[in-house]
Amino acid sequence: MPRDICLPVERNVETIMAIHRIRDDRKGELARLMRTKGKHPDGGGLYLQVASPGQASWVFRHKERWASIGPASAYKISDAREKARLLRVEVVEGRDPFTWLANSRKSAIGETFGESLAKYLDKKEVHWSTSNRARERRDHERTFGQIPEFTALPIKAIDQAAKNGALDQLGKSARRKATSWINAVIYFAETGTVRQRGPGDYEVEHHEAMPWAQVPAFYAGIAGIDSDDARALRFTILTGARTDEVIGAKHKAPATWGEILDVDGQPTWVIPKARMKAKRRHRVPLTPKMVALLGDRRADDVPLFKVSNANAMLNTLKDNGGNGYTVHGFRSSFEDWGAEATSFARDVVKLCTAHDKRTKTDKAYQRSDLLEKRRKIMQGWSDFVVSAS
Repeated sequence: MPRDICLPVERNVETIMAIHRIRDDRKGELARLMRTKGKHPDGGGLYLQVASPGQASWVFRHKERWASIGPASAYKISDAREKARLLRVEVVEGRDPFTWLANSRKSAIGETFGESLAKYLDKKEVHWSTSNRARERRDHERTFGQIPEFTALPIKAIDQAAKNGALDQLGKSARRKATSWINAVIYFAETGTVRQRGPGDYEVEHHEAMPWAQVPAFYAGIAGIDSDDARALRFTILTGARTDEVIGAKHKAPATWGEILDVDGQPTWVIPKARMKAKRRHRVPLTPKMVALLGDRRADDVPLFKVSNANAMLNTLKDNGGNGYTVHGFRSSFEDWGAEATSFARDVVKLCTAHDKRTKTDKAYQRSDLLEKRRKIMQGWSDFVVSAS
């Protein structure tokens, strides 16, 4: 065969190899990368972005901009490469590749975040006072106006990597607000319901929760860290408590040894109502594993843990393979475990995290906080969490 016919074929093979850098073969490189946090280049602007093990997305980079193609759980590597090829065609022809991506997603899988946001604000504003409506709406629109690539994503295509990428572009104050707003808009898009506060109730904020089946492996990974930061995180995971209930906050005192009591011969953490979100005293049955994390008894006014800073537990979580999840999310991990892996009554499981969902009638006839029933649940959770340690 003449050489001038063979050469184009050889150059084409070299180009493919330069672009398709991630091997999806029996050696398991793709599977390994799925467990490795970071952005892994496949070439030609395509990256595998891993927020944490099991939480990965395909993303495309053009100049200094990034956009999510979709979760790796839904898009095979061949699908992502084809999308990336079409995006490169847009670039070569002088068009904005992200506009094409947004339009293709919209036509394929429905309403965008921006469209849902507009409908959400129309419904939400009736719950704001008349004097605040214009300001609240402006605040939402100004915040989301800073992340146009995110608002162009279809609701069904938004995963944790897409959320993280959007939040990283915002300032600290805007990021804090946008975290709950994003979840509220997605909840509205999926259910048609706007969350609202009622008397004695609180607006629900979703915090990214580690899947309950992954908690033992994560816990085992931090079990050997000899620091109060890590011990506080382990205690928080086992007890299902809130961060500020354990280590305090700017205007809230931390847990102290004076709250560790003997109740009917059993160790119990009794949190006074002044330190509880719902302003009701909460009793937490302590298991031997929880007590072991506390160490020797000290004076009543001494904090249980002397952490390095207000973000000590979150930083420990991020530094040990839990980036993308939150400390607060372990409360959901616990409740999901109770619902999916046990036969414990749902209302009693929720009582363990101070979520009293019993009706007024039930409370009238059942005034106890069901401490002994909850002690069995907390022992089951404790045994499960430490099972891989």
